[in-house]
Amino acid sequence: MPTDNIYITNSQQPCIVLCTTNSHESAIKITQHLLANRLAACVSLLPEITSVYLWHGNITQDKEVLLLIKTTQGNQLNLFNAIKEIHPYETPELIRLDPSQVEDNYLQWLINSVK
Repeated sequence: MPTDNIYITNSQQPCIVLCTTNSHESAIKITQHLLANRLAACVSLLPEITSVYLWHGNITQDKEVLLLIKTTQGNQLNLFNAIKEIHPYETPELIRLDPSQVEDNYLQWLINSVK
């Protein structure tokens, strides 16, 4: 994953977590909680996406905010648990993506920004 310039442990491997929520206010609350606890280095908010999904046997459509959460694999479990504690949904979307390449300077900043 990293180039030869940076040595990182498995727990420092970068990842992106996808999470949707029902409002901008909820997205900001989740974001501030993650940053204050150094569980994420950065969260990008994509407002007003339309999600169409199956819920309790019905096709449902909602306006949501998508959070792109940049963190490390070592923070994933604590990050998931922190989101579940304050998320308004019964079953929040929590999906981890593992990038195959991350630029060295960004990677170093990310590692330094989280616990």
